[in-house]
Amino acid sequence: MNGDNIYLYAKVGYDQDSHKLTGGQHIQLFMEALQSKDPMYELPKDWLMVSRTSIMLRGLAHALKQSRSVATIWRPIAERELTKISNQSKQQK
Repeated sequence: MNGDNIYLYAKVGYDQDSHKLTGGQHIQLFMEALQSKDPMYELPKDWLMVSRTSIMLRGLAHALKQSRSVATIWRPIAERELTKISNQSKQQK
């Protein structure tokens, strides 16, 4: 897969879908364009569910004129959980 497309899939799926990022395209059309350029054939189901939920919640936020960066909100939680996993791994060795 093309690295730029991977970044765009991740950015739109897990962070934000600004007009600057999508070139003003509707998110569905943008994702279809990414898929046609560089098809993604398989994605872990858990990742797909998180991405879909993120996109749906951001859609609601857009309707309420309250756009958000989901990755910014999730960052402290993700860092805390990764630290826990790292510490558990070190204790097992």
